[in-house]
Amino acid sequence: MWELTLFQYAAIVGILFAGGIVQGAIGFAAGVFGIPLMLFSGLTLPQAVAINLISTILQNGLGAYTLRHGTEYRDTIWPIIIRLITLPLGTWALFSAQLLDQDQIKQIVGFVLVGVLVLQWVFKVKPQEHVSMRWTVVAFGSSGFLAGFCGMGGALMALWVMAHDWKAERSRGFFFFIFLTTLTPQALVLLFAFGNQATEAFLFGCLVLPISLCGGWLGLKLGSRLKRKGLRQLVYLILVLVALRAIATPFFSTTS
Repeated sequence: MWELTLFQYAAIVGILFAGGIVQGAIGFAAGVFGIPLMLFSGLTLPQAVAINLISTILQNGLGAYTLRHGTEYRDTIWPIIIRLITLPLGTWALFSAQLLDQDQIKQIVGFVLVGVLVLQWVFKVKPQEHVSMRWTVVAFGSSGFLAGFCGMGGALMALWVMAHDWKAERSRGFFFFIFLTTLTPQALVLLFAFGNQATEAFLFGCLVLPISLCGGWLGLKLGSRLKRKGLRQLVYLILVLVALRAIATPFFSTTS
């Protein structure tokens, strides 16, 4: 399919499994966790986004079904609409980014990841029952664009969710349902924009779907038992290291 070694394929499968665990445990971050790592494994950004998309559809379906009784579906109407509007804009930016060198793309993704992590670390608000519509538009407009561009829109959704005084089950159910309802339209847009490149990535994603689904199932089990704060701190540490390595990629290339 692609000119990758057996080790690279194995690494991608391992990344998808680990990403499934993260997604199942905290409700988001499979893309934030996995896409930068898949770039280092030899995939292009469109391939990584497409594979992550396919691998998380059933994960989110499983999560949405498991937590269906704790999900308030009226919360999801405007976030879904806003996210769907900006998804194609992000995909257009992804299509335009093909003109860039792969090291530059990795560096851009690294900067996006750092920005998202800084926002989550610094931007802390007192949880409340409702937030303003302006904040909703900014959060999910940005989330949709980043999801279309680099598959990393979940963290901005998390900022919006953390601004609410919701219980953990309601928050996780919200994440799963939003992802589930917006991933299929995103897949269609990717297919239209990238043709065979997206089709091949989708097929690979389907082949390894059982493995990523196992990761998602394990993450759901762990998420109900482990302390979420400690798990998130570990995930954030890994993401910081990945982001710094991505930003430094051009410097490694010039010295090798």
